[in-house]
Amino acid sequence: MTLKYLDQTGLSLMLSVGATWFQRGSGQQFEIPTRWGSSGRINLIGTYSLHACEEQLEVRELEGSCNGEQVIAYLNTLASSCDPQQLTVVVLDNAPFHKGAKLREQQASWE
Repeated sequence: MTLKYLDQTGLSLMLSVGATWFQRGSGQQFEIPTRWGSSGRINLIGTYSLHACEEQLEVRELEGSCNGEQVIAYLNTLASSCDPQQLTVVVLDNAPFHKGAKLREQQASWE
């Protein structure tokens, strides 16, 4: 049996600051520059796999933010590389795009 834990993450060279604190009316409030989006952020999806005593990390860079279609595409890639004679279990967390109707429709074809 192979066990795969799937997750996604985003990395940025600049922290996203959501708020700052100044005394009200001091005139020191300013807009906080960020580098999220296409300039400065990398989004990844991947699996950490365990098979017998072997461990493997598989990662793919995403175009834009993670959504259900990208999760389905990644799971299709995993399914096509699995050995049909061996059980492979993929563990998903509770992210909304892991529970969508389109993903549940694909489940039977992966099994």
